[in-house]
Amino acid sequence: MRERIRAIFLGGGGIHTALAIIIVLATAFVPEFRHPDNIVNVLNQSATLAVLAIGQTFVIAAGLIDLSVGQLMSLVAVLISDLMAGRSALALPAFCLGIAVGTSIGLVNGVLLNILRIHPLILTFGMLSVLQGITFLYTDRSIGQVSPEFLRVASGSFAGIPFSLVIVIVLASTAHGALQRTRFGWHLQAVGANEENARRAGINTRGIKLVAYGISGLSAGLAGMLLAGRLGTGYPNAGSGFELDAIVAVVLGGTSLAGGRATIPGTLAAVLILAIASNMLNLLEVPAFGQMVVKGFIVIAAILLTQRRAAAV
Repeated sequence: MRERIRAIFLGGGGIHTALAIIIVLATAFVPEFRHPDNIVNVLNQSATLAVLAIGQTFVIAAGLIDLSVGQLMSLVAVLISDLMAGRSALALPAFCLGIAVGTSIGLVNGVLLNILRIHPLILTFGMLSVLQGITFLYTDRSIGQVSPEFLRVASGSFAGIPFSLVIVIVLASTAHGALQRTRFGWHLQAVGANEENARRAGINTRGIKLVAYGISGLSAGLAGMLLAGRLGTGYPNAGSGFELDAIVAVVLGGTSLAGGRATIPGTLAAVLILAIASNMLNLLEVPAFGQMVVKGFIVIAAILLTQRRAAAV
């Protein structure tokens, strides 16, 4: 029995078991959690992190990391909000701008990594500082206003189904297929498992890393637009901390921090766990600093689970 329980929680289905447990606990002990409006709110709130974490899964699966995505979200939110100023006619140009800025910064990270050959942690931390400086040079306060279309997509629903949930499902399905059923996905995980062996096998490791960072930047751009839609304006610090939450979600979900293994369903399950835990604490009126303590324990648990999974392989 002991070994069976251990296998459940350290195996591939462990995160989904944990998700089921936290849903049962929330339903049983926090009555407000069961309200349909609250459930829709949890799904809408988790969508931004889910989109960001999907991109981060590609990067971490390749044995890399991207700390710049949170500030990139802030920059995108500021730029598109200032451009739109609440005007529906500029919703499409703003969307294109967000995609272009996010993807471009991601590709710049990939190019610099290939040229400079420095640790991705150092590189992307430096890019975080650069983006933060650019954002605050542009504005040091909330600026602009998103169009009604952005508000509707980020917070609205149809027949009780949030629009943001549809976006997450489409992106997650595409990402899962790319990672598990395409040559690119196999090559990316091979690079994460052992870059030198992948290179000797004829895999274009530099190209794989470039694309991985491009996907991460694209996801950050999309997440930044969802975040702006939630806030209704461009706040220069809106994305602060999202990069760490995304990394925690990816690792907690079962993607190896050392690279070589990735799971999009696991990432989404971990995002929901974080979102439900945060919602429960808010409904229970736990102070912000208390919530930080709980999140810290979740991070520690994620690291311990990752180490045990690695030891079991």
